[in-house]
Parts: sequence; C-alpha cells; structure tokens
Amino acid sequence: MRRLLGFLKPHKTLLIALIIVNILLSAMLIVTPLVIKAIVDDVIGAQQLDMLMPYLAVLLGVIGGRAVATYFYAYGQQRMGQLVMTDVRAALYRKLLALPYSFYDREQTGRLMSRVSADVESTRIFLSQILIDSMSHFLTVTLAGFAFVNQDPLLAVIAIGPVLISGVGMYLAHRRLTAPWTLQHERMARMSAALQDSLTGIRLVKAFAQEDQERVKFREVQTAVRSGSLHISDAWNKRWAVIGSLPRFMQLALIGVGGYRVMADEITLGTLVAVLSLSLLLLGAVNSLGSQLNSFSQTATAAVRIFELLDEPVAIHSPDPGGIFPMEWRGEIEFRNVSFSYPTANAKTLKEVNLHIPAGTSLAVVGGTGSGKSTLIHLIGRFYDTTSGQVLVDGHDVRDLDLSELRRQIGMMAQDTLLFSATIAENIAFGRPDATQAKIERVAKLAQAHDFIMEMPEGYGTRIGERGVGLSGGQRQRVAIARAMLLDPKILILDDSMSAVDSQTEKLLQAAIGEVMKGRTTILVAHRLATVRHADRIIVLREGEVVEAGTHEELAAANGYYRHVLDMQEMSAQESVSDILSAAPDLALEAQRS
Repeated sequence: MRRLLGFLKPHKTLLIALIIVNILLSAMLIVTPLVIKAIVDDVIGAQQLDMLMPYLAVLLGVIGGRAVATYFYAYGQQRMGQLVMTDVRAALYRKLLALPYSFYDREQTGRLMSRVSADVESTRIFLSQILIDSMSHFLTVTLAGFAFVNQDPLLAVIAIGPVLISGVGMYLAHRRLTAPWTLQHERMARMSAALQDSLTGIRLVKAFAQEDQERVKFREVQTAVRSGSLHISDAWNKRWAVIGSLPRFMQLALIGVGGYRVMADEITLGTLVAVLSLSLLLLGAVNSLGSQLNSFSQTATAAVRIFELLDEPVAIHSPDPGGIFPMEWRGEIEFRNVSFSYPTANAKTLKEVNLHIPAGTSLAVVGGTGSGKSTLIHLIGRFYDTTSGQVLVDGHDVRDLDLSELRRQIGMMAQDTLLFSATIAENIAFGRPDATQAKIERVAKLAQAHDFIMEMPEGYGTRIGERGVGLSGGQRQRVAIARAMLLDPKILILDDSMSAVDSQTEKLLQAAIGEVMKGRTTILVAHRLATVRHADRIIVLREGEVVEAGTHEELAAANGYYRHVLDMQEMSAQESVSDILSAAPDLALEAQRS
C-alpha cells in the first residue's frame, strides 16, 4: 500500500487541496442537522419566527457552499486520476521497454496489455476515487460521532456501537475476497491474451475457416470471467446483507429510545430530529465505505500485478555507473568460447563457439533450423547475454559497453519483418527520426523500394496497416532493409532478409547490399546459399557448433554439410525447371485440342 500511495507524492499539492475540500464538505454535512435542531427547538418550539430567516440563510449558504465545493472536488478527483494513471502507465511502459528478449519469450502480449490497461484503470479508480472518498466518508463518520456525543451520550452509544461492529465485519469480508480477486484478474488477463492472439492471427483464422473454433475458445475464457465476477459479487452480497443491516437496526433503536426520552422530557424534539438526521449520514457513509472496501479488494490485486511487473529484474542493461563509449567504432567482432542456453531449454543452443570477424568484412552463417544462427547474431547486440564466454566488439566485452550506443552501431533486419502502423517514410526513418526526405529516398533506392513506393497513392506518405499490411512480403523486406541502411551502422546484420523476394529482386538487392556493405562488418544469415556465396567467409552451424568454415569455393569443394545443401538446392532448381519444360508440350497439345 505504501508503494501504491507513492504515486500520489508528485501531486501532493492537489491531494492536500482535495483533503481540505473533503473536510469542508463533511463539516457542512454535519452543520445541516444541527441547524435543523435549532429551527425545531428555538424557532418552532419557542415560536420565535424572527429567527427563521437567519437559520434558513445559514442552510442556503451550506447548500451553495456544498455545490461549489462539490464541483471543485469532482474536478480535482478527475485531474488526480488522470495524472496518476499517466504516471503509472509511463512507469510500466518504461519498464516494458527496458526488459530483455528473455522476458518476452515467456510472456503473452495480451496479458501485458491487460496490466497496462485494466490494472492501471483499477489503480486510478482507487487512488483518485476510492481512497479520497473513503477519507471523506470516514471523516463524516468521525464528525457525526462527535456530534452524537454532544447531543446525547446514550443515543451516541446506540448509534456508534452497530457502526463499529459493521466496520469490523466489512474488514473481515474484504480479507476473504482478496484471493478470489487475484484469480479473477488472472482470468481477465487470459481473456485479453486470447483476444490479442485471435486478432493478431485473424488472417490465419479465416484462411483455415476456424472462426467457430475461435468463438468457442473466446466464449470459454469469457464465461470464466463472468462466473468469477458473479462468484465474488455473490460472496460479498451475502456478507453485506448481514453486515449492512446492523446500522439499520440502529435507527429503530434511536426512534424508540429517543422518542421515549422526548416524551419523558429528557431531550428535546430538536435533539431527536438532529440525531435521526445524523444517523442517516452515518448510515450513508457506512454503506459507501462497504462498497468501496469491496472495490479495494479488486484494486489491491491489480496493484500487486502492477508492482510484479515493475519489480521484474532487468537482467541486461548498461554497466553501472556507465558503459564504455569507444572513440571510434570499427565493427570488429569476436566470439570467445561462447556457450548459450535458453532458460526453458535442456540443451545448449550454442557450444564453445570461437569466431573472429575482422572489421569491414562479411560473414555468412548457414545451418539448419534450430542450429543457433539467430541466437548467434542476437548475442552481438546483447539481446541475450552469454551463458559462458565472451562476445567482443572492437576489443570490448559487449557487457562493458553502453547498451544504447552499442545497438546504435548495429543495423539489423530480422527474419520476421515488422513494420509499424505509420507512413512508409516514418517506418524507414524509425532508427533516425530526424532523417531528411532525401536520405530516406536514397536508402529506399538502394533497397530497390523507391519505385514501388512511388506507385502508391501518397508515395512515402502512404500509411500502411499494422505489421505492414498493404505491402507484399518482398516489399516489407525491402522497406526493412532501407530502415537498416538509414541507420548507417558499423555492423549490418541481415537475418534471412531475402526469403520473401523473387529471384529478380534478390539479384537487385544483392547488388544494392553489396554497395552498402563496403566499409561495414556484415553478417548474413540465409537458407538460400546463392545469397551467401560472395561473403568473405562462411561458417556452418550444426546443433550450436561451428562444424565448417571457409569461402564458398572451399566449402563447395569439401564433402560436408555445405556441399550437401548446395547439391540439394541445385537439384531442386533443376527439377523445377525440367518439370516446367516437360509440362509445356502437354499443355500446348491440350490447348490445340480445345
């Protein structure tokens, strides 16, 4: 709770103002029954009609004052809520940006979105409404209690006793609901994750005609959320039916005992009227506190989930107090006895890899699926840290370098091409937001993207859909290559970047990339060996180990894995061509017959 209240500290001036307004509102509530008592006793009872107008003027002033104070209170609440929500979301977003790849390997996007949206909203409601309103209701109960004692101690005991018992009962009920609310938040996170997964893969769902299956899946998680909510509501309402009734019996006792004492001339009729009015204030405040305590159970769980994320350790970060900033980046890369294994894997993904890539040279990495190619290149930018061994850039262990500066020197085009829902120009300039239009167009031309961009409705200002919807796979990859080129890095990493382009475009891209590679250290990961044959050096990874290394000619001459894959790819190309040629006469003959 202390940490949660810490989000209010930057806005303490507004908080103090709300507390002051709260005190005024509660005080004006208590004044009204006391003025009514004076009217009953001193005006009506004593037949002093000349005193009626002053008392009515006081009541009018209280009503007007409450109206003005209520406006400022409501506005202040909304402002506090928005300020707090902005702060919490900003803190969560900063944390999400700082967390490493390994965190996202195990977390679902939908679950994280639930924390940033639903959990933050619950926190906002608590800090800006429940907390401050609870203070107001508690203050009302306190002031009403003092007023009760001042009017009549016996009636005060009759009124306050059930209220205290009810308060203890509400607290115990709240504690019993903490665990159910924890489960309910988990159900809502699952629902959010299911929705996100379904919408992300909507094209696959439609392609396989699985709409009905997805509807069933979502109905299941939605039903679980509904059942959980009803269970919590039922549990609270059963308890509240008993707890909330106690103060109501208090009113019956006040009428009975108070009425008797009026007739016995022990108290005045005005005192009884004031006491009954105060009891209504007490009853309203207690009921409100009960509802807010139930909401607090929900908020407490949301706050725990928020702080779980904020407390997630950031395993990969710049050295403390600061990392090394090389005076000049050259792009030399070295792997020294590097091994790596994922936390969820039983075997090592990389095993004792030793590799030296001189600055300005090109290295191609080939190997089968799961051989460790992508892991190898991810270690260079410290997206993961080695399990053992060292990765060095320009002679410095990457763990000693400033992380942001290191990654600015690496232009990476990943196998899974990701473009944002923005204009084409904004996507190309993602790494350099200040890039001029001329620079954007220059790299687009190098990436063979300029021509198709200019054919689009608004050229570089054309807005593309989420994940690059509206562009073909080859077009997305060419935009991504342009984005990597604009960064002007010392190290260029192309992770199977030509897998979705046709052979003609691939040749154009190879020529363009050849120009960009000059003076840069380039690492190419590819399945098609035609893409890597011109690299200065080629290594073959197999089950996390470098099993072959050399130039294309050297590896082609050896009778190893590289030669085997090369033969298979050449055979596949020959078969596809021969199949077309053999089918052509048959197609021609069939055409003549028709």
